[in-house]
Amino acid sequence: MSRSVRALRLKLSRHAGFQTYAGSRQYRSTFAPITVLEALEAISERNPELNAFASHITPAEANASESSEGPLMDWPIAVKANIATARSSVTSCASRALYAYTSPFQATVVDSLERAGAAVVGKTNMDEFGMGSKNKFSIYGSALNPHTPALVAKQDGMTELDRHTPGGSSGGSAAAVAAGMCRAALGSDTGGSVRLPAAWCGVVGFKPTFGRISRHGLVAYGSSLDTVGIMARDVADVQSVFDIVAVPDPLDMTCMTSSLRARIKALASSRPWITQAHGPNRSESAPLAEIRVGIPEEYWVNELSEPALESWRAGASRLAALGCEVVSVSLPHTPSALPAYYALAWAEASSNLARYDGIRYGRRSDIRPDTRNLQNASQKYANTRGEGFGAEVQRRILLGTYVMSSAASEHYFTPSQKIRRLIQEEFDNVFALPNALSATQPLALSASRPLGVDVLLFPTATGAAPRLSDQEDSRVANYVNDVMTVPASLAGIPAISIPAGHADGMPLGLQLAAQYGDDDLLLCVARHL
Repeated sequence: MSRSVRALRLKLSRHAGFQTYAGSRQYRSTFAPITVLEALEAISERNPELNAFASHITPAEANASESSEGPLMDWPIAVKANIATARSSVTSCASRALYAYTSPFQATVVDSLERAGAAVVGKTNMDEFGMGSKNKFSIYGSALNPHTPALVAKQDGMTELDRHTPGGSSGGSAAAVAAGMCRAALGSDTGGSVRLPAAWCGVVGFKPTFGRISRHGLVAYGSSLDTVGIMARDVADVQSVFDIVAVPDPLDMTCMTSSLRARIKALASSRPWITQAHGPNRSESAPLAEIRVGIPEEYWVNELSEPALESWRAGASRLAALGCEVVSVSLPHTPSALPAYYALAWAEASSNLARYDGIRYGRRSDIRPDTRNLQNASQKYANTRGEGFGAEVQRRILLGTYVMSSAASEHYFTPSQKIRRLIQEEFDNVFALPNALSATQPLALSASRPLGVDVLLFPTATGAAPRLSDQEDSRVANYVNDVMTVPASLAGIPAISIPAGHADGMPLGLQLAAQYGDDDLLLCVARHL
């Protein structure tokens, strides 16, 4: 018997005190709302310590701006530094290459939020171009985790490296939400860059289905993986933002069309085991009745800490108490996900970042070699990119270029694409809902309950946030932080991290994932959990 199956044989007890929202989409936040002026006061007080914002507006600018009336009226929203905002705001991607870049247009997702009444209060710190998991690779310096155990805080001579990382690459957004400097924040998630920092900062981090939210205005890292994500203090606020921004956009060729969204809706509403159990007569004592939750055996990795394991057990127990059937499932190619992800992401990064040459985009080197011969002209180009990119970005560009070379492509890039396809097929096989992208799948399901699960449950990270000084000697150890998050990114399926206890005073996160397009059911389960 596997360790995960043994772990599921728990004594399950019902939990009291949770709130249900039967038959309503008007979910209420469990936190007091934060206004724009309250957010700016918190930024003024806490950002000098936490370095979560790269830039922010002033109270005078907030008073002078005209907010639209809408469902997000007076919501202070933080936006990651790689999402374009127009006017005076810099879209730097935390890189010297773009340190003073002002976008001539605004991201679709930002436009949607502002039309709904939200106010962008600032741009948040991040790992350069989204490449990192500890928010260390930034021209603004490291963002810091708002959660600092009292024992650590009292130590004499505590330096910045003694503080805990907020995670990356969207660490500034997560820290801003956790510290009350905004009500919600936008990040980008390529391989876990929203979910990991959300877990380590004790907030909710949602990566929707690939294509649900427009990426027009998001600076590209890995084009087949990049997703705009949402962070907030609870799932209700995430849902409110998601309902505004999850719309078709003709400016983004990867954004879901209206017809695909309709197909997904038809598939999701054709599950009798959910529509009957969650209709007007749904059970108040078991609000998640008939929902089947899968526990993937392969996510029980050697690096998983005991506190993370205990939170996983508690999460399974909680869902069972809410009426779910909890079962064990297998995703055999999960161990291959991390190397496949990095081969693909780095290859795409080397292509996407080729445009930052000081001519098409980015700052240009001040060193002026003699350009009368080709060698010196190439040196000018090399100087520009060497000065513009940090060490981690250079490392990933070099490795990505090698992966795409004729000598290495058949050994790294092509096998990684095959592994990605196998991972996608494995997710399709464990979910009861068919994948809406499969042309052979019917639009309606049979009345009987099919085999398969509705959601998956597993930890967001192997443990709590490390200190910035940890693992300095191992680049590979830093990449292992993504081991729990990259499979969902490779498959393009929705995943969400929710707070799930603490370890030594630092937050832990649990992750839920669902079938492609099944974002609403995922948010429903997450809200109850």
